[in-house]
Amino acid sequence: MRITLFFVLSLILVAQTAAQDKWQQALNLEGKWKFSIGDKAAWSARAYNDVEWESVYVPSPWEDQGFHGYDGYAWYRKSFNGVDLKRRDVSYSLFLGYIDDVDEVYFNGRKIGSSGSFPPRYHTAYNAFRSYSIPKEFIDFNGKNVIAVKVMDEGLEGGIVSGDVGIYYNRMDEGIAVNLRGMWDFKVVDTRLFGNRNVNIDETLVTSIGASAIGWVQIMVPGIWENQGFSNYDGGAWYRRKFTIPKELAGEELVILLGKIDDSDHTYLNGKLIGSTENQHTRVRMYPVSANDYKPGVENVLVVYVDDPQGEGGIYEGPVGLIKQSEFTRYIRWRN
Repeated sequence: MRITLFFVLSLILVAQTAAQDKWQQALNLEGKWKFSIGDKAAWSARAYNDVEWESVYVPSPWEDQGFHGYDGYAWYRKSFNGVDLKRRDVSYSLFLGYIDDVDEVYFNGRKIGSSGSFPPRYHTAYNAFRSYSIPKEFIDFNGKNVIAVKVMDEGLEGGIVSGDVGIYYNRMDEGIAVNLRGMWDFKVVDTRLFGNRNVNIDETLVTSIGASAIGWVQIMVPGIWENQGFSNYDGGAWYRRKFTIPKELAGEELVILLGKIDDSDHTYLNGKLIGSTENQHTRVRMYPVSANDYKPGVENVLVVYVDDPQGEGGIYEGPVGLIKQSEFTRYIRWRN
């Protein structure tokens, strides 16, 4: 029995180590951050002067740093020099470890993600590891960058309490031509379209979903939707991302990578179904894209319908993006 238990624990450790090895730290952000009790929208701005704010150590509960018994809102701010991000050929993510309870994160004044939900629809995400993609166009590689984090704590410990804090890049993203990690449009639906497997989603519906402006919110991809304000939601939801494919990819056969989805998906590019998978929450989605299916140099619309009958749901693990078919075989061999 001890041998069996040791074997199981060893497998778990190997799996965890392999997952961690995919991420490479580009910049360590542990240490002193600026900190202020309260909540003002202006505190998210890149140019805001925080020189008179208190300093606290991150990661650590704010109760351990003189704010005993405080429950409510507070902001953290941290600046760094973009020249310290040595590589410009990769996509970066901000790791903030574990935050108790709810957070909203800004990079140079622009929102890059959130976890949990603030009152009046309060939902904690204290047990969710925070990893937020930083759009490359938000980064000043030659000057000052500012990270601002709004936190709300409902009780007990509060703040950026533990875990890795820094800027990382994922080795799994190397070779991806168009990286689609980051904020997507998101909308839940009232009916379970996949409840009846004979129900078809026609192109008229998908086209209208792709063009509509009403009812959408922003959500981080990859990420579980329960950790982003949709606690205990089981059912269907639409994801949408508008993006430009570089002109130099014109004529290339591509593959779209959507990571892991819990549980089923129907995926459309510019209104055309390019792939679907049902009831396989551990399978990485990889769908071929013909050169006729996309428009180089202009806006394309990717729409994904996800059905989750129970438990956690959503596009929850990367990589997410498009890769050239000519590099796809090498990529699969390398990632395995």
